[in-house]
Parts: sequence; structure tokens; C-alpha cells
Amino acid sequence: MATTIKIKKYLIRNLLLSFIIGGGLLYCLEHFGEFKYTASSDTPLYDKNGMINYTAYHKPTDLVNAIIYTSFFKSEVRTGGNGFSVGDLAYTDSNFDKYSVKSYYYTKAALIDVNYAFYFSFMIFAFTLIFTEFKIKLI
Repeated sequence: MATTIKIKKYLIRNLLLSFIIGGGLLYCLEHFGEFKYTASSDTPLYDKNGMINYTAYHKPTDLVNAIIYTSFFKSEVRTGGNGFSVGDLAYTDSNFDKYSVKSYYYTKAALIDVNYAFYFSFMIFAFTLIFTEFKIKLI
């Protein structure tokens, strides 16, 4: 007595499609993160009264020590300065403003937040399952 389990083709198609859409949705949401940086500065640590100087002014030529990308889901991707200056990060039309540079941070954040892609995929698959398997009839 063999038991046969039947799986409909469109369920497999919907499952694969939901994974693709979930991953794409996650990658799109990663674009709404925030870039921050730390830079080296020659601002003195103490002011003229001997108090700690909490305000540092950076010139556009100061080098960046670290670039920190905080994703949409609040995870962080930290890298070194990669040779960028404060001017590169602060102004548009610089080398850092290119999508090819920023896509590295989006991809790394998406790999950290991959569990949200599975959540999105599950919700999309459940949504399609409800509307394909069950018939809703209003009386």
C-alpha cells in the first residue's frame, strides 16, 4: 500500500515566485537605509578652557576612517574608509555616490537581513494560497 502525495504544479511555481518577489522586496527596502561615517580630523581634543571639545569640523579633504550603513531593518554594515574623503561622502556626483559603490552595502545588508526575505516570501505564498485554494463567496 503506497500512499501518493499530489502537489499541484502551480503551488511549486507560486512558492518559487514568492521567494523571488520576497528577495526583491527586501533588496528594494535596503535602499532606504542611512549612510554615516567617521573621519579623522585635526580639531583639537580640548578647547582653550581645558574642556573636552565635542564639536569637530571636517574639511572635505579629510580621510574617512569608517563607513557605516544602517539598513531599513536597523542592522549595520561597517567597512573601512576605502580611500574616500569627507567630500566624497558629503557631496553628490562623487565616486561614493555611484550606485556600483552603494550596491555593495545594500547587498551586504540584505544578506544580514535575509530572514525578512523569508517572512515576506511566506506571507506572499500564504496570500496566493488563500486566493487559489479557497473560494470566497459573498452572499
